[in-house]
Amino acid sequence: MKFSTFTIFSSHLLLATSLPLSTNPATGIVSRNGGTSSGAVKDLGITKRTPAEAAAGEGAAGGAEGGGAEEGAAGEQEIEGQFTVPVRLGGANVKQDVLFPPGRNGRFEVEFQNAVGRTLTVTENRNPAAPPPGFTAVEPVSYKINLAEGAQGVTLSKVDYIINPGNALDISKGQIGRLFPELNAFIIDPALGELEFEAEENELTLTVANMNGEFAVFLPQAAGAGNATG
Repeated sequence: MKFSTFTIFSSHLLLATSLPLSTNPATGIVSRNGGTSSGAVKDLGITKRTPAEAAAGEGAAGGAEGGGAEEGAAGEQEIEGQFTVPVRLGGANVKQDVLFPPGRNGRFEVEFQNAVGRTLTVTENRNPAAPPPGFTAVEPVSYKINLAEGAQGVTLSKVDYIINPGNALDISKGQIGRLFPELNAFIIDPALGELEFEAEENELTLTVANMNGEFAVFLPQAAGAGNATG
């Protein structure tokens, strides 16, 4: 790898966050970062996530434009989003989960919480880069996330993938990779953020410092036989 490419690659990963590993058997949530680790990302310094400052008068009102919203636990909102359609997310630190139409095996979800709202657009890439070596894609698409007003410093940013009801595909050892355009390659690494598998929801979730970018879901090849796309 050329030095210039390595420098760009490293600077991008400095935006990611790496959190401690933990396991909570009571909730069925397994926190792990057991993906492949590229030599280029070893011993990187990781920037800490810092909440954005609250804007006066900014609240949750006006959120969820472009998608139907339902109230969840403790005032959380669940929003039905559509690909390529902007969704206005509210502020006031109200947690909002935006669910997108189901794919072959599951559906993509974005979790957002912040003092100041944002405008979210998610687009499917139907011609994504190849999976990392040793992995197979769970879906034939990847997902491009754009928070129009910026994604750095948001209080909560999560990228999720939830298996469709009745689908027997096991994603407990799955990984969520991020595309690095300079390499035209998806990278799987603990430096991207904290990866969890929530058994009760059959869901993979990746907490990131900046969600603007392209993501895809992968399984180790031995575990990806069957419904995964290969």
